[in-house]
This record gives sequence, structure tokens and C-alpha cells, in this order.
Amino acid sequence: MEREITATSNELVKTLIKLKQKKYRDLLNKVLIEGERFVTEMAERGADFEYILYSADFEGVESIDANCPKIKCSTAVMETLSQTVTPAGVIAVVRVGRRKFALPSSNFLILDRVQDPGNLGTIIRTALAFGFRDIYLFDCVDYLNDKVLRSTMGTIADVRIYNCSLNDLASLKKFEIFVANMQGENINKIASIDGICGLVLGNEANGVSPEIAMLASKTVAIPMENDVESLNVAIAGGIIMNKLSNKE
Repeated sequence: MEREITATSNELVKTLIKLKQKKYRDLLNKVLIEGERFVTEMAERGADFEYILYSADFEGVESIDANCPKIKCSTAVMETLSQTVTPAGVIAVVRVGRRKFALPSSNFLILDRVQDPGNLGTIIRTALAFGFRDIYLFDCVDYLNDKVLRSTMGTIADVRIYNCSLNDLASLKKFEIFVANMQGENINKIASIDGICGLVLGNEANGVSPEIAMLASKTVAIPMENDVESLNVAIAGGIIMNKLSNKE
């Protein structure tokens, strides 16, 4: 393996550029991540690294504990591979795989058509913080999108994410499932929860679709003051997950 790449015409560089497109992320089962903090956190969480690429002026490469080749690259190569306005000094290639549907082993989320990458990334990070480690996506933005990954700040390595059909989701009805809706029951009045439970969060503009809402055991709402009618889906999800995780 080369230990230094200077030309953007290099075959590895040409292959990695393709990872900016979803079809090649799916085909190759790899993603690009960048930035010292993000790469370091993914390494600490046990992500499967294939390569670490770094610029000549990046001094932190030796401190990143990842069992993979580390390749010095020219500024032109780093700029070509970067997905940010200001290229970082380090980019990692991480092996990933799309999971086959499985029932949850923890509290879980169902996300219905969430389209904003920042929202999805924030929801994933928040879900892990509150113990919702299984996340089921229905027609959402690609969770391996660069903006989603950066918003998770590495926590995506510690959750289980599934792209699902309606038939997949129907098999989750054996669990108690809550749907967030402004007309629902006050979340503060929900009694104790026995066992694993799920939470459904809907599209930013349209909320939860009728076919997904049918999965609900209960519909819940966050009580709000001062004529505030709604919250960002990631913020609302965090509040409800916190409430559900503390029901004993």
C-alpha cells in the first residue's frame, strides 16, 4: 500500500470520490468521514476503518487509535475528497453495512420520512444518549449522508439502524409504541412502562403519516407554554425519549 498520495488521478482517490454518492456507498459498503474530533470518536467507538488519509500539516494522526493504514496526502487530494467548505486535515474511510431487519433489543425509534440530514443526525445522537439503540427508518434521508454522519459525531457507530418497509414495521406492534402528536396525551401523565417501548417521530412538515400512526399504542404530546405550538422534531424527540427512558 502506498504511504503517500500526491495526485488526484490516483486510483484509490478516484474510487473514494465515488463515496460522495449514495449508490456507491451502498455498492462498496464504505463511507468517508472527516475531521479530527469525528474520526477520533468513531475510532474510540470501534468503527471498522479501512484507511486514514491525512495532510502533511496534520499532527494528530498518530494519536488516532485505528488498526488501518495511514496515508499522507497532498493538499489537492484532501480538497478533492473533502465534503466540507474548509477541508479537514484528516479523512477516514469506514466500512459499513446496511443491516437486515431485526426486532429491537432496546427501546427503539421509528422515524417516518425525516428528510433533514441535521435533524436525523441529531436524533441518532440523542437516541443513544437515552438508550434508544434500535432505529427504524421509513423513507428517510440516507443515514450515511455526510451531513447526517457529522451531526451524529461518531455515535452512529453505537446504534443499530434499519431501512424498513411497512411490513417490517408492522412486526413491531408487539411492543408498546408511542407516537408524537400535538393532540396526544400529556407525556408527563404516562404511567410506568413495562419492557421495551418505541417512539415514532414524523416528517418535519407533515408529521406522522396515517399508515405509520396506526402502529401506535398511545399518542403523546409535550405540554408547552406561551403559545408555542410545535418544536423541531429532534428537540421534541429528545424530550419524549428522556421521559420514556425514565418511566419505571
